[in-house]
Amino acid sequence: MMLVTPKRRKPNRDPGLSVARVSIEGPDRYLTVGLRLSIAPLLKPSAELAATVTEISSDQIGLELLRCTSERSFRKGDRVRIKYWEEAVYYFDSEILTVSGPANERVLISKPREGISVQRRKAARVRVPVPFSFTVINAAKTQLVGEKVPQSKTQNISVGGLKFETSLPLTLGDRLEMNLRLPPSQLVNAVGWVVRSEPVERDGKSLNAVALEFLQLDAEEQNQLLLFLLSCLNDS
Repeated sequence: MMLVTPKRRKPNRDPGLSVARVSIEGPDRYLTVGLRLSIAPLLKPSAELAATVTEISSDQIGLELLRCTSERSFRKGDRVRIKYWEEAVYYFDSEILTVSGPANERVLISKPREGISVQRRKAARVRVPVPFSFTVINAAKTQLVGEKVPQSKTQNISVGGLKFETSLPLTLGDRLEMNLRLPPSQLVNAVGWVVRSEPVERDGKSLNAVALEFLQLDAEEQNQLLLFLLSCLNDS
């Protein structure tokens, strides 16, 4: 049986966010081999990297990093935060057990012992075409870095991220810097990363349907976005 216990709300918490802790009874229900997720040092959450679950045992989880560099990203004993996405954002804190592979791309982490937290946004995802521009600042296909798209539109958007379509072959873990133009004349700057990219056909063109999660969004600009979403819901 799954037990969900709401966390006590903090006074200054984002008003659009609710958090619950889910029992880890049967953790494979949440974590499966092949799952795409992110891993970041607790002391440096902005250094988030994409990874794939390669194995799950009774006390540890194997990951393969999707962005390998000559510099070691993690070391044994590092405390890290793991996040993955479905309808909500799931996350838990863990510890690096081993790092191996020619590019330090294979990582073993401890299995969560205190439960998996769930973030759900009270402000619903809104299907509205918000215009925005973006620049690719990090990509698996290095030739895309620096690519600028001056005009794009969201298919839907929330305070946590957005979905859109593009001709660029973006993949999991790619990072974008974007400027969202909210009516009547508000500009919201954000950095996000691709959590899903799937090929689609649209009017005879081959595109990619991209889901993006915000990584950097100032509190003031997040509040602007939340107010805009609420106004959309009130008008619908």
